[in-house]
Amino acid sequence: MERIRSVAQRARDSLFFIPVIGILVFSGLAILVLYLDRRLTGGEGKNTLLLSATVAGGRSIATTVAGATITVAAIAFSITALSSQIAANQYSPRAVRGFFEDSFQQVVIAFIVGTFTYSLLILGGLSTTSAGASQPTPSIAVTTNVVLGVLSAIGIVAYIDHSLRRFQVDSVVRRISEATLIAVRKQNRIPRSPDHNAAPPDGESAAIEADRWGWIQGIEAARIAESLPRNSSVQIKFRLGEHVIQGDELATVWPASGAPSVTEVLRKRIAIGKDRSLDDDPAFGIRQLVDIALKALSPGINDPTTARDVVHHLKLPLREILISDPPDRIFNGSDGQRVYLSEALSRSDFVHAAFAEIRINSATQPSVLSALLEAIEDLRGPLEHMDLDGRMGALNQEWDLTIDSVRSSGLPEADIKRVLGKREKTTPGKETMEP
Repeated sequence: MERIRSVAQRARDSLFFIPVIGILVFSGLAILVLYLDRRLTGGEGKNTLLLSATVAGGRSIATTVAGATITVAAIAFSITALSSQIAANQYSPRAVRGFFEDSFQQVVIAFIVGTFTYSLLILGGLSTTSAGASQPTPSIAVTTNVVLGVLSAIGIVAYIDHSLRRFQVDSVVRRISEATLIAVRKQNRIPRSPDHNAAPPDGESAAIEADRWGWIQGIEAARIAESLPRNSSVQIKFRLGEHVIQGDELATVWPASGAPSVTEVLRKRIAIGKDRSLDDDPAFGIRQLVDIALKALSPGINDPTTARDVVHHLKLPLREILISDPPDRIFNGSDGQRVYLSEALSRSDFVHAAFAEIRINSATQPSVLSALLEAIEDLRGPLEHMDLDGRMGALNQEWDLTIDSVRSSGLPEADIKRVLGKREKTTPGKETMEP
């Protein structure tokens, strides 16, 4: 299942898969309309909905549409390549993937190359549908070709408009933030096991090594548990989003005699891909957002406004992480099997991963420091309302460190006062405001 999912993920992220499907679909369409031309248009010219053309005229139209669409396809691919290169330089190399997996972009390219393929097939088929015809005859093939050519022109305009809007930094940051939130919620859908703190068993065990390198993209823990031999246990050593190489210890199995069968189960149920995926890995989404902020704060770009926007978009997934219970680590089978997952990242890990590097690199940027304090205040609110003060530890630590960064930044006193406002350094779990 995980192998199928990995293939599906690669197809979704590819600019090859959907356009190829488009070519096949439009090839079938060309064959169909040529057949209909032979059977349904009797050359009497009575169908006013169809364009009439001679063989030479139909071929001329097909040649024009084919030449125009292949030029348009080249423009579309050039825009995609250019936007991806700019995104890598302006935002982060890890943010480029989102430009390739855009379904609208893939569909438009598929439509354009499909129209080109259709036109080529029509060129070769028109002579068989109107052989010997010296007068214009109604043609489904030619009419469809003209319609597809017009739609291709509309498609490229829509493609350019969509690409320009998608390339805007607000769109990029919002897309990553929302995808990270979805990944967090997917992890939290699984009910927690009553023995989620149980330790792995003792006794003779065997190690299972990874047979390939790549990123852990998915772990079907529940299915693994049901597929294990009776009364056996396995502890998976890597988390989602971690990188493994061939020969790394991927898992430990108890008892050792079950290692051969368990190895086959793990290779089917653990997806290892060449690229890191955001689908089930919210830490990767946090990493992408932080990378965009750090790139914006670099001397070569110097765009603190983008960094400030990123900080506020980080609140969306962080709030969900802080108010939710951590994902389950133990999965039980129906016949005494048990799967232990690696310790997941804690709430504190996520908070520090989101704020620490931005805080360190924004020591001389008052607007970014102010945004960090605002974000922490906003994240504290829901926890206070839900009586989850015990989850504020990392937030309080980041708050105090940010206050220290402001005071030691070397900024003029007026700027420091403007950033801090009425905020004061607080003791953990409490926030005081000056009157």
